[in-house]
Amino acid sequence: MSKIIEAVFENGILRPLTEPHLTNHQRVRIEILSGDDKSSVESQKKTLLEFAGVGKGRFTDVARNHDRYLYPKD
Repeated sequence: MSKIIEAVFENGILRPLTEPHLTNHQRVRIEILSGDDKSSVESQKKTLLEFAGVGKGRFTDVARNHDRYLYPKD
């Protein structure tokens, strides 16, 4: 499972701002995106939204009614 959490770097340690819900000794991979680098963050956000198809279709309620679109009734 992938998730994004915000953290603060203090005294050589990354401190999550929210509970990451991990088990002890669980291995994870960390990608660091600085919140200060707005152009990088906005570029990645745009790419992800394009990948997800947001704004490219005629349906604006897919999140709420995804079953209706995935499993149409005859």
